[in-house]
Amino acid sequence: MSPTGGAPGPARRRGIRAALLLVPALLLAGCSAAPPLPTAPPGIDVESFDGSSGNGLWLVPPAELSARILDAVRAGGPVAMSGTVHEFVPSEEGELLPGRTITVDYAGRAGAFRAELGAGGVRTTLLVDEGRTAVRGNPAFADANARPELVEGVCTVGDDPAVAQWAPFTDPEALLGAVLTGAELSVAAPSGDGETLAVQIGASDSRAGVLIVERYGPPLPRSLSLAETDGDAELGFADWGAEVELGATAAELGCE
Repeated sequence: MSPTGGAPGPARRRGIRAALLLVPALLLAGCSAAPPLPTAPPGIDVESFDGSSGNGLWLVPPAELSARILDAVRAGGPVAMSGTVHEFVPSEEGELLPGRTITVDYAGRAGAFRAELGAGGVRTTLLVDEGRTAVRGNPAFADANARPELVEGVCTVGDDPAVAQWAPFTDPEALLGAVLTGAELSVAAPSGDGETLAVQIGASDSRAGVLIVERYGPPLPRSLSLAETDGDAELGFADWGAEVELGATAAELGCE
């Protein structure tokens, strides 16, 4: 279901605004060992690349940065993602007023994850595990969906429409794709011995956000900060590649 009750249309939206606005309106009711030195990124002259300085993301053409980062995300496996998104709503006078606060606590990958999500007064817990889906929400979420059974929890084989309402926060790759694809991106060459790189999102004179990624090895995201007229977001990413135990959440939701 879309905010207006018509066709969803998320596939037609791009960029930062998409990531902030895709949740439907009905919801309103540590350190590790350094990886091996990388080889030069594809298309980069090997002689101009010093692997000891990092993964070379700053040498990648701007038009290819989003694809390079999303490739790393796709290959990175499960991830823990948490944070908040604050929306701003224009008043009749044109003043921007605080809207929903969306909270995200997610672990896993698309097709196998657990998540606790909220928007305004709505709260829900989701479990998706290779063909099994469990959903439990608070009364506001159940009322918004006209499904009182959601308060006790629902276990199904296959998809549950309640999960789709929270896209793209149920798929880190889709979320990052909505932010990065089509956006103007840039990365400054590193200085010092820091472990991260800052990917600037937006034109140099109107930057809308920053994605912090790993400097060594694949450019996996660590944090995302966005600030636009539609809202702002602060999301963190951790534990890339760590398998997530979903059994405890299944038991909590009565879906063992």
